Amino acid sequence: MNRLGAVALLALVVCGVAQASWSAGGSGSAATTAKTMPAGNVSSGTVAGNSVTLTWTASTFAGGGAVPGYVVRRFDSVTQVEATVLSACDGVVSDTTCTENGVPIGSWVYTITPAAGTWRGTQSGQSAVVTVLL
Repeated sequence: MNRLGAVALLALVVCGVAQASWSAGGSGSAATTAKTMPAGNVSSGTVAGNSVTLTWTASTFAGGGAVPGYVVRRFDSVTQVEATVLSACDGVVSDTTCTENGVPIGSWVYTITPAAGTWRGTQSGQSAVVTVLL
């Protein structure tokens, strides 16, 4: 037996084998179900000056229950390049409406993606074009 094998055998004899176990107690029944993130619903937008107010219908899980939030994205309607969404509609929005203030002049389309924690649903189709002239 080589020296490395002897050291390994000695370590096993001296240290032994570690074992662990646990048990769960209690009574009753439990059940769990999986949820699938739904697709977003197309938003509609209204323009007042350089503010765009978006509204959309809430998305719900197949088994019931509303999705807790939404991610709003804005795109140039011609180039389809994504633009930065401004503060009131940035991040995860917990309502089915938001108003983006200070939107730059241009023609824009929006999408809505349902969000629950780090999960994301399918992005909606694009809204009708909203045009900001101021």
